[in-house]
Amino acid sequence: MKNLIITLLLLAPALLVKAQTSQPSHAQPDSVIKLIPYGDGRHADYLYTIGGKLQTPEDVKMKILAYAPSAQEYHQAKTAATWAYVSGAGFAISSIAAIAEFAHNNKLQGATVAFVNNEPTTIYQQHSHTGAYIFTGLATAFLTSAIINMVHAAKHADKAIKTYNQRFE
Repeated sequence: MKNLIITLLLLAPALLVKAQTSQPSHAQPDSVIKLIPYGDGRHADYLYTIGGKLQTPEDVKMKILAYAPSAQEYHQAKTAATWAYVSGAGFAISSIAAIAEFAHNNKLQGATVAFVNNEPTTIYQQHSHTGAYIFTGLATAFLTSAIINMVHAAKHADKAIKTYNQRFE
C-alpha cells in the first residue's frame, strides 16, 4: 500500500505537466481568410470568406485577434487609422481657421473713402495674412499626416490577414 501511494505521488506531477502542454493547432487550409472585392467606384468594398463560407467583418476580426502575430498587426492598423482620423480633424479645423483668417483680412475689410486731390478715392488698409498662411501650412501638414497614416493602416491591415493566412500555407 505504501509503495502504491509513493508511486501515485511521483506520477501526479508528471500528469500535471502533461496536462498543461498545449496541443498544436490542427487548422485546416480551409481556414484561410480570403477577400472578395465587389462593387465599383465609390461603392467598392470587400466580402470575407473562410473555407468558402461568407463571414462578417466581426468574425474575421475575432479570428485575427485570436492569433498573436496577426493581432499585433491589427492593433497597429487600428492605431494608424485612429491617428489618420485625428489628423483629418486637425486638417478640417486648421482649414476653417485659414479660411476665416483670409476672410477677416481681405482687401475690402476696413476700406474707407477719402478725398485725394479733391477726388473721392477708396483707400484700402494693409492687412497681414501671416495667420492665414500659418493655418494653411498646418492644414497641409495635417492632410499629409492623414494620408500617410491611412496608407500605414491599410498596409498593416493587409499584413494582419497575410500573417494569419501564413499558418495554413
